[in-house]
Amino acid sequence: SFSFPSVQASNLFALATVTALFFRGTGIFVFPLALLSSLSRLYLGVHYPTDIIAGALCGIIIGLLSFKVYQILVPPWDRQSQDPNRMNPAPQRILIIKLSSLGDVIHTLPSLRSLRQLYPKAHIAWIVEEKCKDALYRNPDLDELIVIRIHHWRKNWNLQSWREFKACVKKVRGRFDLVLDLQGLIKTGVIAWLTQAPRIIGFDKKDCRERPNAWFTHETIPFMGKKIHVVDRYRSMIKALGAQSLSGEFILNVPPEAEQHIEAYFKSHPDLAGRPIVAVHHGVGFPTKRWPIERFAQLGDRLARELGFHILLTWGPGEEESVQKLSGMMKEKHWVSPKNSLHESIAMFKRMSLCLGCDTGPMHLAAAQGVPTVTLFGPTNPAYSRPHGGNHEVVVKVQPCSFCHKHRCPTQMECMTEITVDDVFQAVQQSAQNHMNVQTS
Repeated sequence: SFSFPSVQASNLFALATVTALFFRGTGIFVFPLALLSSLSRLYLGVHYPTDIIAGALCGIIIGLLSFKVYQILVPPWDRQSQDPNRMNPAPQRILIIKLSSLGDVIHTLPSLRSLRQLYPKAHIAWIVEEKCKDALYRNPDLDELIVIRIHHWRKNWNLQSWREFKACVKKVRGRFDLVLDLQGLIKTGVIAWLTQAPRIIGFDKKDCRERPNAWFTHETIPFMGKKIHVVDRYRSMIKALGAQSLSGEFILNVPPEAEQHIEAYFKSHPDLAGRPIVAVHHGVGFPTKRWPIERFAQLGDRLARELGFHILLTWGPGEEESVQKLSGMMKEKHWVSPKNSLHESIAMFKRMSLCLGCDTGPMHLAAAQGVPTVTLFGPTNPAYSRPHGGNHEVVVKVQPCSFCHKHRCPTQMECMTEITVDDVFQAVQQSAQNHMNVQTS
């Protein structure tokens, strides 16, 4: 009897259909692959044959309809734009696509500066996720900031979300003659495609986190791998446009109210003055980056007791409970920062003598303002994403599975748990001697 269509088969055959229509001659390969993958579910006993057949038919129909909508809404691309050897006039309107995360947005700032130096008269826009927009506040190299809420839409898809999406598409469609996709995801490739720009530049598919991103670009930057720092990786796209010199400048601006908020906090805590202040940030973007909270407490106590530092515990959204837990574990005198916006966090980190934490946005906020950092790395590669500049220390315990970038660890997170309090304490001592001019012996 007929049962509900296999969602997997539907997705696979929809993708196969679209691929075959976009790339002529590939159908002989993609449809057998879709069929074999779908039949594996039959072999495992997950679906009945009717599930597979119904799913495949639905997928083919969805693929055909999607391609038809594409033909109606989007005029054919200028195929000449795919010739990398053609002479390109200087672009007048440029769109940067870098949606998130906070650290990645910060790492893109030198590329923005370099792009402005290369095209001083161009209109430069940047499309970014709402949670990261404050990092681009009043950036002098930016003419337009387009805020998108993909994360919100995923959780709250409704009529209002659809209207917001359509408004965003309207903002980017047909307005730009050059698009730089610095993210390398499928969703950013789709955004680039929706612009209908005659020239879209992205990364080689091997450098993309999601390889299908390369389907949406006209030109790609040669493969670089993970050995090159992410700042240099982004700047390589500007270099490919013809830039002779590349900026290393990070421009971060905040409104006066943010500065006043932080100034008021320090005035209300005069006992914080007089000694170097070390910001200890325990929060992380995903679980496998996390260092045990009790070790942060032990480390904070040692830094206060043995080196005489003032310890300020900083925290971000959703971390109020955990920072209070950390505070309760510490025995030495310390302070807990107030609830800060991104602007206020920028203003606060600027006043620190050193920032300590795992590989997360606040470390890059501090580094962008010249503040020394000590950063703990596990699933992410410090060669690729360490704080940029020469006044930073990293702590890493390399494992056979290191730099996996996984959000869930199949073992015991040895890359983080094997980092000891002594390891980090010594790195702080090294930073204090080399970058803070503090005598620790």
